[in-house]
Amino acid sequence: MKARARFGRRLCCTLASAALIASAAALAQAPAGAVPIPGGQATTLWIPGADGVRLNAIITAPADIATHKNPLVLQPSGWGMPAMGSIGSAYRLSTGENFISIEYTARGMYLSEGEVDLLGHKDAEDASAVIDWAIANLNVDPDRIAIAGGSYGAGMSLIAAAHDPRIKAIVADSPPTDIGEALAPNGTPKTGGPIALALAGVQTNRFSTELIERGLPMILGNDAYALQGVPNEHLLAEAIPKLNANGTAVFLAHDWQDSLLPSGPAFTMFDELTGPKMLYMQAGDHSTGGGAGQVAGLPNAVWDAGIRWLDHYVNGADNGIDREAPVQLAPANGGIGAPYTGFPSAAAAMAAARTFPLSAPAAGVMGADPAESWSQPLFSGPTIAVAAVPYVSGTVAQLGLAPAIPLGGVDRNLAGVWRTAPFAGGGVVSGTTALKLTVLPQTSDLTLIGILYDEGPDGTGTVVTYAPVTRHGLTAGAPNEIAWELAATHWNLAPGHRLTLTVTSQDPIPFVSSTPLGSMVTFAAPSTVDIPVNAA
Repeated sequence: MKARARFGRRLCCTLASAALIASAAALAQAPAGAVPIPGGQATTLWIPGADGVRLNAIITAPADIATHKNPLVLQPSGWGMPAMGSIGSAYRLSTGENFISIEYTARGMYLSEGEVDLLGHKDAEDASAVIDWAIANLNVDPDRIAIAGGSYGAGMSLIAAAHDPRIKAIVADSPPTDIGEALAPNGTPKTGGPIALALAGVQTNRFSTELIERGLPMILGNDAYALQGVPNEHLLAEAIPKLNANGTAVFLAHDWQDSLLPSGPAFTMFDELTGPKMLYMQAGDHSTGGGAGQVAGLPNAVWDAGIRWLDHYVNGADNGIDREAPVQLAPANGGIGAPYTGFPSAAAAMAAARTFPLSAPAAGVMGADPAESWSQPLFSGPTIAVAAVPYVSGTVAQLGLAPAIPLGGVDRNLAGVWRTAPFAGGGVVSGTTALKLTVLPQTSDLTLIGILYDEGPDGTGTVVTYAPVTRHGLTAGAPNEIAWELAATHWNLAPGHRLTLTVTSQDPIPFVSSTPLGSMVTFAAPSTVDIPVNAA
């Protein structure tokens, strides 16, 4: 009898909850289909956005939402992804932490109406409109609201939480921290980024005339500044003061080798957040570190921690995550399953920079006599020193299979190559490497690509970090100081290994160079590199 009574109560709760979601779907003026899942149901519908644009959404919810107020988590889609792209994390949040999860497709994508806003003001206002709708139509506690997403959805999460103080906590995995820099770092167009985004969205997204006018020059003409001035261009830098003012609990995650949306700003700007915060960094390419947890709901360090984050800062669960070190770093060369090391801040995780004066490339010494005067001409052409194969290099690094190249095979007529002495006890490279080179270009346009390698005793090297730089309007034949930073990293250097720097002016697989092929580029003193490395 007691078992039948319990079953009856559960059945009543389930029916009441299903009726609540079904009535909400009717209010959204769209047909809804309730799909049973263990412990709840999923319903697809359309929700009005900020200006009446209908947003396609899936609601994943516990079975008993009609009986009490419920926490809400929004999960906006990634670029060119349908609403169900976050179904894995939504299922875990609804069945484990009792969230009502609304996974919705951003305006202009898939079934959602309107045009792509590219992380603009309408995207932020849409999130607020979805919250308004959920409070009005579902049994949502207005004081327990969160947002979570990956890639474009992570950017949506940041701008939404910056815009709407009702959002108490966020999880942002692999967000676009700086839109222009992501596609053209230091003014250097990427070969794959803009094209990949266009191909990923051309069949599913509807682009505004303005976005087409900006995007085509970037894709067809390698215009590095096509996205300059778009709303939220410097997304993370613009969001941080607002997140701080709102007191939002911010969980960030990123993959060290992300070839689409560089991870460095998440690491270097993390300490600017003043509210509750946590950072997870690990090996991988774009969204590969956390993707399995978000899309499929599989056990995953990033989303396991992210879900605990939301449960604590929205539901008040005493799960201990607030007592853990806020910065959790797995080494960029650690591969899958590498342990994370906790630090009290990003600054505490960074090694002190050591300045290495460079000799003439012919000598190839990193750590030369700073008083030495030298100059040496090189020619512009591709070498075997390749910074990255987009979407491949980071993925194989995550698998622990990052390839090594024979550094002795790098053509010294086309590249400057400098080496440190071996680190007998090994060490850790943690932070941002900075280059300052004196260069005499033959023309006014110059691109340089710096790559820092971990060189083993056998002379083969694995890419630790890299970055290009492009300058226009230089004085041809005159000395120009070219300074730029390589991407931030956290890399374990094995005993007996050394660090090797290559600088070339052509790397056609990842970057478009402005240096004329075959032209002469002369390197000269003074030239230095600052590397954040702790010797063991």
